Amino acid sequence: MLANFELKTEEKNGVVIVRVIGELDALVAPKLKDKLIEFSKAGKNNFIIDFEGLVHINSLAMGILRGRVREVRDAGGDIKIINLNSHIATIFEMVGLNEIFEIYKSEDEALKKF
Repeated sequence: MLANFELKTEEKNGVVIVRVIGELDALVAPKLKDKLIEFSKAGKNNFIIDFEGLVHINSLAMGILRGRVREVRDAGGDIKIINLNSHIATIFEMVGLNEIFEIYKSEDEALKKF
């Protein structure tokens, strides 16, 4: 069921901002992957993923993020994460994603790091 999931994208200063809203589970995580690949094919490899509206993330989605960041970095870009709530931040720490991604509290802070 896709009812509780939405992706919104916009670009600022050459950075694609992807806002993830709802539950990022096995059914919808490939949509995030496809969206990131779509932008990469268009030559856009700098991303901010905004998790302010994220309420759940599963292991498949975390694996997709881990895989995409490698490919994006190989292409000269990066993926930065913003607006993790405490629950999702704890999950990131437990699986080591906090050591892979630069995590910021705000979009402005992350934009300055590109």
